[in-house]
Amino acid sequence: MPYQPRVSVSQVIPAPVDDVWEAVRDFDSIDEWHPVIEDCTIDEGESSSDVGAIRDFTAGDRTVREVLVAYSDVDRSYQYTMDEGFGGDKVDYLSELSLNPITEGDETLATWWAYYDVVEDGDLEAEAEHLQKVFGGGLGGIHDQFE
Repeated sequence: MPYQPRVSVSQVIPAPVDDVWEAVRDFDSIDEWHPVIEDCTIDEGESSSDVGAIRDFTAGDRTVREVLVAYSDVDRSYQYTMDEGFGGDKVDYLSELSLNPITEGDETLATWWAYYDVVEDGDLEAEAEHLQKVFGGGLGGIHDQFE
C-alpha cells in the first residue's frame, strides 16, 4: 500500500511527556480531550491498549469506528485505521498520535498525522482540510488540559 503523507499537525504541550501520555494513552479516551468527540467506547471484551481494539465515537452527526493497529507505551504512540465502511471519502487510511519529550522546559511535542487515499471521485484537498481541523482541535484540547 503506497502511502503518501497527507496531513500532519503538531503542537507543544506545556507538560512533561509522561503526564501527557497518561491523559491520552487509552484508545477510548479521545472523548475526554478532543472538544468535538462524544461518547467514545471500546468494543466489549477489548482493552484500550490491545492491538485490534475497536473504538466507536460520535462527532456531531457522524459515527466513527476505528481499529487500533499499533500501540507502544515505550514510544508513547498509537496507530489506527478506519473500520471498513466508516472512512467516508478516505481509503487506505492510517493515522498516528505520538508524543515526544522536549527536554528544554520539560514540555511535550504532540504530533498527529494521517496517510490516506481518497475514493475515485473524492476531494483530496477537502479531506486534508478536514483532518487538519480534526487533528488541530484535538491537540488544542490536549494543550488546554495542561495550561
